[in-house]
This record gives sequence, C-alpha cells and structure tokens, in this order.
Amino acid sequence: MSGRWLDPYTGQTFRESKKLDINHLVPLKYSWDRGAYKWSRAKRIRFSNDPVNLFAVEKSVNRQKSENGPAAWLPPNVNFRCEYILRFQRVVFIYDLQQSAAELDLIERARQQFY
Repeated sequence: MSGRWLDPYTGQTFRESKKLDINHLVPLKYSWDRGAYKWSRAKRIRFSNDPVNLFAVEKSVNRQKSENGPAAWLPPNVNFRCEYILRFQRVVFIYDLQQSAAELDLIERARQQFY
C-alpha cells in the first residue's frame, strides 16, 4: 500500500503503490512473438516472475510502453535509456529470444546515441 519505490523509467520516487504497475522489462507479448510460444510452461512462468525482468513503474508510462521494446520505445528518463537497452538485451540473451536484423539495427542505433 505504501513504501518507497524508484521508477527507473521516469526517475521519480513514489510512495503509493496505487500509482504503480509492475512492468515486464521485456514484455510478455514481445517475448511470445520472439519465441516464448515454444517454451515449456515452467520456463514461461520463470520468465514472467524473473526479478531481472520486473520493475515498479508509473502506470501511465507502463501503458505507453505497452508491448514495445527499445526499437520502438525508450523511457522518458534519458539517464536510464542506455541501461534500459543493456538490461533489455541481457534478458533477451538469457532467454534466447529471436530479434530480427532490422530490430537489432534500430536498437543499436538507439544505443549509440549514448556513446
């Protein structure tokens, strides 16, 4: 109900849980479209509950992100964008999700903005 949560997507600190959603860094639909449909039920459950893939974020930002990855959406907190991309791609790698060459190119272009 109450506590203190830092939303990395906005950089804001929240004290009321009702203002937050639990966000899948790599969205469930995104993962499904990139190979999760072939996983066992146990692996899908593990992915859905993996703390590496979960953030408490402001509800409206979570809805803006929807099922998108870094090729189509980046957090409004510019200071977190590079880390967001790196974390996203780490989860994709860990779970062996398949991204197209075009998508990887867009993600790489977004990442290069920070170097």
